[in-house]
Amino acid sequence: MTPVRSDLLCCLLTARLSLALCSLVLVLLCIAPRCQAVQAENVTVLEGGMAQISCRLQNYDGSIVVIQNPRRQTLFFNGTRALKDDRFQMVLFTPQLVRITLTNVSVSDEGGYFCQLYTDATHHQVATLSVLVPPETPTVDVKQEAVEGGEAELTCVSPRSKPAATLRWIRNGREIPGVVSQQDNGKTFSVSSTIRIPVERKDNGAALSCEAFHPALSGQKRVRHYRLDVYFAPTVRIVPPSGILREGDSLSLTCSVTGNPLPRNIQWSKINDTLPERADISGPNLQIARLSQSHNGTYLCQAQNNYGRAADHYTLLVYDNVSVTTTVPPTPTTTQPIISYPATPTFLTPSFILDPEDNVSVTTTVPPTPTTTQPIISYPATPTFLTPSFILDPEDPGAVVETHSAVPYAVIGGVLAFLVFTVICVLIVTIWCSVRQKGSYLTHEASGLDEHGEVQEAFLNGNDASQGKKEYLL
Repeated sequence: MTPVRSDLLCCLLTARLSLALCSLVLVLLCIAPRCQAVQAENVTVLEGGMAQISCRLQNYDGSIVVIQNPRRQTLFFNGTRALKDDRFQMVLFTPQLVRITLTNVSVSDEGGYFCQLYTDATHHQVATLSVLVPPETPTVDVKQEAVEGGEAELTCVSPRSKPAATLRWIRNGREIPGVVSQQDNGKTFSVSSTIRIPVERKDNGAALSCEAFHPALSGQKRVRHYRLDVYFAPTVRIVPPSGILREGDSLSLTCSVTGNPLPRNIQWSKINDTLPERADISGPNLQIARLSQSHNGTYLCQAQNNYGRAADHYTLLVYDNVSVTTTVPPTPTTTQPIISYPATPTFLTPSFILDPEDNVSVTTTVPPTPTTTQPIISYPATPTFLTPSFILDPEDPGAVVETHSAVPYAVIGGVLAFLVFTVICVLIVTIWCSVRQKGSYLTHEASGLDEHGEVQEAFLNGNDASQGKKEYLL
């Protein structure tokens, strides 16, 4: 079959058959040994990269090869540059393969590039160039400030990508659902994701992240980290000194302030009075040297920001500079006890014995056998002087309370016991003396009667009166 007849047949078929059937016929005709054909390959490249556009030739016989851009502008004519664009370079031209390169690819370069082979019939193929635009690291916009007790509205934005990027909010490893919106910017897309979350003071500084996914990132992601900034009113606390303060000491107070934003101006004042002349203020610190009782009063620390005001107070109480002394009671020494028995009244019981010289009974008194009684043990009273001591009242650290040791009470008790014992002894001795005197009188009366009887007996017996005069011992 000659080329002319082939062209005529192709024209007849084109007029009568559909375009698909004509393409099939052309493929069948190109099986002939002298049929020429061209093939093109689709290309996908990242924006800013380099694309290689290749046209493969079959049975090339030296015909004209033309490469055109998507706007049908001729780039190369048989290897010769036709369009002055240095980004395009002819890197290969052989009977089998024609290849050009495009550097610094942009989305405007995207489209179909034509590989045309001019023979008796024009053959062409289209190489489609696709450009991917990966998203940059997304940005976070604050739509509504996060105030304690309110809501924070945050928007994550990926301004440019192709195809559209996928955004996701993450907090503490969990996804926060957001409202996604997409805008078409021609060949690129702008994507945003907005979230609204309630916030408290404890959420200040909480970590959030916005992640962007895209096919051009090969499974990687672009992440924007964000720390939640929650605004709240200040809090004020005065750090007091330890211990009590006395005249001559130094006072140092620190005003601890929190808040967002942190108050920069901290004010010190004294309620119903002015600050002492020796007061030294340095930011949150207040110092007063050589305290006196004139410095007593309530000191106030105040702080303020755009969301509120707070204050704290400290009441200063300066005590007298009194030395505190304590007395340790003396250690009791070991003394020998004095053992005494109680005085028991003893009554003289009269008894009669015979005189060996004269058979006359003589009255005598024999003391009774003492009975066993429990001894009374007493220790000599050692004079103890009460030394006053001072302690601090736990309710009022500045008050001094005078105390005495418990030892003098024991001594006083001993002295009282001794006095009671002495009175009892005196009573016993008095009673004993009274009973003794009465017994003696009775003894003498009985002795007189006996003597009178003996005289009478002697007179009756005729004895001399002088002989009846004898001496009787009591």
